[in-house]
Amino acid sequence: MATTITIKDIAKKLNLSPATVSLALNGRPGVNKYTRENVLSLAHELNYSGNIGEHRTLKRRVQKNFENIGFLVYKRYGRVITDSEFFTSLISSVEQAARAKKYTILLTYCVGEKEVANTIKLIKSSNLVGLLILGTELDEGDAEFFYQLNLPIVILDCDILGCKLDTVTIHNEDGIWRGMKYFYEQGHREIGYLHSSFSIRNFEQRRLGYENCLEKFCLDRDSQKIFMVEPTIEGTCADICELINQGVKFPSAMIADNDLIALGAMKAFTQCGIKIPDDVSIIGFDNIPMCSLIEPQLTSVNVSCEALGDLAIRQLLRRKKNPDAIPRRISINTNLNIRSSVRCLKQVSPNKNLKLL
Repeated sequence: MATTITIKDIAKKLNLSPATVSLALNGRPGVNKYTRENVLSLAHELNYSGNIGEHRTLKRRVQKNFENIGFLVYKRYGRVITDSEFFTSLISSVEQAARAKKYTILLTYCVGEKEVANTIKLIKSSNLVGLLILGTELDEGDAEFFYQLNLPIVILDCDILGCKLDTVTIHNEDGIWRGMKYFYEQGHREIGYLHSSFSIRNFEQRRLGYENCLEKFCLDRDSQKIFMVEPTIEGTCADICELINQGVKFPSAMIADNDLIALGAMKAFTQCGIKIPDDVSIIGFDNIPMCSLIEPQLTSVNVSCEALGDLAIRQLLRRKKNPDAIPRRISINTNLNIRSSVRCLKQVSPNKNLKLL
């Protein structure tokens, strides 16, 4: 029996991430010429039947008894959806969930409003039974562009208010609650927040969860404990180093919008002689593999990409069977993966009047 070659197979052979291979196959920016040529050469050599070309297409993959589901990665900024471990894992999970239901995922990208019209034309001309939209950077106005499509649609990783489409998302406030509760139980009463300077729905919900936890735990709300940073490792590192040089004093504990921000902060603190967790404790969000590869290992809110991918495909197929059903807003809970980036402050006693859930 012939073996179907996947993006993951090509990535493994070239020691690249699946996201990088996808960018190369789809002719997207962010991949150097040498890497792109290697990816395309190996794809042809292995008879890869997905999308290959210098221009983005939604070509039908020849696969017996399989129908096609489009997976559109929408980038408004391109600074949040990156070639990172979280999004690589999420895309892979969607592909696996679709394959288990005998569907093929056809991946394409749309960068900003200027590409929406052409993307919609491309989708309309393709033989798709449904469309998933990775909407991490999507806002309310962007979602309206896709209402005109006569297809079952599910937006993944973005909970848009007033949306007429089904959404499958992370319960962001639940994740922040788990991190803040752990800080509190370890004796921390001065807790800051590392917040992305690029606004997306997920990050705003997490910041709101942080502020709600301050009220719940009877802690002071201080806007000076919210630090705005670029949502990349290097960007956060540069921003935190600048704050340190300005003499800014940081709280004993800080929770971040995501792991990349947390890792960037850890890098900056280490470079400036601030010890983690002795001087500052940090918790991230997403629990990417890199969290366990650094020293100290990063405590992080764990998000199941497998559950997100599976729920997105299931909801899309449910919508396919029931096109007139009321749109669903589905969110998954999180759990905290405790490592060594949080110090226990035993000298601080908990508030006896506070009941932790």
